Amino acid sequence: MELMMIAAAGYPAAGVASWITYLFTGLLGAMVLCLALEEKIHAKKSVIVGVTAVVALLLGAFTGILPFGAVHLPNGHEMKLPVFIPGIEWGVITIILGSSLFVDVTSKSGLFTFIAIKLTKASRGDPRRLLWFYGVMTVVFSAVLNNVTAMIIVGSLSAVSLGKLGQRDKLLGFLLVEGLLTNIGGLLTLISSVPNIIVGTTAGIGFVTFFLKAAPYVVVATAGTIVMGAKVFGIESLKTDEERAVALGQVSSFDERDGIESMGFFWFGAAMLVLFICFIATASFDGWPIGKLGMGFVAMMFAVIMLCKFKSSVGKFYSGIDWDLLFFFVYLFVAIYAMEQAGVLELIGKGIEPII
Repeated sequence: MELMMIAAAGYPAAGVASWITYLFTGLLGAMVLCLALEEKIHAKKSVIVGVTAVVALLLGAFTGILPFGAVHLPNGHEMKLPVFIPGIEWGVITIILGSSLFVDVTSKSGLFTFIAIKLTKASRGDPRRLLWFYGVMTVVFSAVLNNVTAMIIVGSLSAVSLGKLGQRDKLLGFLLVEGLLTNIGGLLTLISSVPNIIVGTTAGIGFVTFFLKAAPYVVVATAGTIVMGAKVFGIESLKTDEERAVALGQVSSFDERDGIESMGFFWFGAAMLVLFICFIATASFDGWPIGKLGMGFVAMMFAVIMLCKFKSSVGKFYSGIDWDLLFFFVYLFVAIYAMEQAGVLELIGKGIEPII
């Protein structure tokens, strides 16, 4: 992306007329307003931003602020690309797409359900211990899965576990704590959430560096949330040996292998998950070929490898992709690219400079 942006013929137009800048600023404001009223106007966010991107490109072409021209690569080759293509952060798009596909396919192995039930049995049915185990599990799952998937796995297991333990009245507390922790877990790694991906790739922050910086805050926030949740919702440990024995017998009836259809695919999924994290962690090192290709390539590579298992029925995984989110970001990058050429970002920067 950086190479393409540097290589693109032309640069942002110098001395853009102020009326053009204000026109594009108004367009940006209209987009933000429409996004805020998304439910009222009955339009998906990708459509709202897509219309903004189209209008911005048309205005940019007619006002002459877009840097039209070919892209020149370091080896001397010339590529003819639409002017808006270099404005899209393809690293972000490929990471979102690849990691979503990889996690979706890997979850079919039963790996995440296996881990969840194992932790349930390890808690021995004690509500306080169960909250801690589920809380930590929610954070970890949210770091590698999307928030919805993590919440479905942990939330549904919470309902079943508490029902068997006769602690159904504690379910609301568990779900609220787990809901908060999905957001905390989304801060942990570079691929945990879309904002992390955008900030990390734009700022050139590596996976390991991001993790080491974010981990202390996540640990403190996780512990604080669980402690406060247990206190507010009255989630206490079991008091007597008899209660502990009964609870242990109830959670022992769970079978962690229920969701595993093939042990071969289960172990393959586990191995691929470990490799995926290792490759993502080292993708920021330019000293080896994978590092030069970037994290987006790693995500797409592992997605393709996992899809080979379902090579004749990949459509069900493609249909599960959040295409609205993907196109939202594609169009957003295009719109912001046009805004940058019009001097809108510079205007905003000058506006907030006194504040910071």
